[in-house]
Amino acid sequence: MNTSPPLLRPLVRGLLAAGLSLGLSAPVWADETSDRIRALESRLAESAKLIEQLAARLAAVERDKAAAQPAPQSVPSTTTADIVALQESVAQLSESLAKRGTDTGLPVHGFADVGAGWSGGADPQKLRGFNGGTLDLYLTPQFGERVKSLVELAVEYGVDGTVGLDMERLQLGYTVSDALTIWMGRFHTPFGLWNTSFHHGANLQTSIYRPRFVDFEDKGGIIAAHSVGVWGSGKTDMGWGKVTYDLYLANGSSIRGRTLDFNAFTDDTANKLLGGNLGIKPKGALTDWTFGVHAFGSDVPALNADGSRLSLTRVRMGGAYFGYDGDDWEAIGETYRFANTDLATSTRFSSQASFVQVGKTYGQLTPYV
Repeated sequence: MNTSPPLLRPLVRGLLAAGLSLGLSAPVWADETSDRIRALESRLAESAKLIEQLAARLAAVERDKAAAQPAPQSVPSTTTADIVALQESVAQLSESLAKRGTDTGLPVHGFADVGAGWSGGADPQKLRGFNGGTLDLYLTPQFGERVKSLVELAVEYGVDGTVGLDMERLQLGYTVSDALTIWMGRFHTPFGLWNTSFHHGANLQTSIYRPRFVDFEDKGGIIAAHSVGVWGSGKTDMGWGKVTYDLYLANGSSIRGRTLDFNAFTDDTANKLLGGNLGIKPKGALTDWTFGVHAFGSDVPALNADGSRLSLTRVRMGGAYFGYDGDDWEAIGETYRFANTDLATSTRFSSQASFVQVGKTYGQLTPYV
């Protein structure tokens, strides 16, 4: 069996032919001395050694060439240990889900506050000493990607010291796009900035109390802070900034016992509340500012305890507002101008109410005026 590499075979044949040639010529030179024959045999032995060395060297070169070629890449196979680990992870996840069940409940969020206050005798609230504030609970159930809701319950003390539970907000909304969300139910009337920015959690607002004339109806406010009806809101990007809007139609208010009643359960009159709010949030140098105008109108009856009507006033309000929040500074200001008409006598009255609040934040502390 010939094990010489292919490239060595011609050389081997050539050397063997030379050797045979020398062997065949020996009889011709038979008359020469035996020293000559021994010399030729020695040369043939050396040639055989050279052939072996060349064969070994060529085999080493071919092995090095084969080792230099990149080995074909193989896809790593999944080991038995990997499969067992995956099975254990799936089993643990299944067990965890089985323990939790399909109903995880509805998350409840909330705020609470306590305080202390002293006021003069002219203050109808007659604040003296310490008081328990409001426990405010709210839920935000979601019904798919577009349908959302907000439920807010407030537990608070009345002026007479009794504890009451009030459904502050109960609204269901459908989001068509960023430009339109339609709400229905009981909501905070979207006038100005304050009434939709700060709710019943006192810790959300910088000041201790709300501005008096935009306070809640049962706290002496002169505007319906709550409404029951339908409300559309949205925003759109105009390039130079965003435009926001609110448009609402709700039950009309009544005055009962010198307290504004926004008719949460039903509307006992044909007088609806119609209003709107248009705001802009500029970009660039004014990006931290908000500016807007707002207005609403309604006919408001004043009623006796027996439900009979004392008067009917046509209320019209128009105003403006601004807000700033940046560089640890905050500011908010609103103005309301009322033009009211007594429909029984056609007597007209006008009035105005405004507030401005400015604060500067230092860590956890925000002094304000």
